[in-house]
Amino acid sequence: MMYSITVEKRYVVKKGDKSIIVELCRTSDGKLFIVPILTTRHVYEIAEGEQKEWNYDVSKSEEIDYMSLPQNIREALSRLQIL
Repeated sequence: MMYSITVEKRYVVKKGDKSIIVELCRTSDGKLFIVPILTTRHVYEIAEGEQKEWNYDVSKSEEIDYMSLPQNIREALSRLQIL
């Protein structure tokens, strides 16, 4: 079964000296998912040793302090123990 999702909000969440990207995604049936993104820069190899780089676009993301996030999002991130 495939779900279609929409990204409702993107945050660059800062806590101390750490920061991650958090996307709030909603499925077509209304369920909300929190997607933490830890790696924002990817380098990959294409033909014969040539490398390409891809960076996550944070221009549409809202910068926010961890404690300013809604409580349910902080709880989910706390359970993952990534911040």
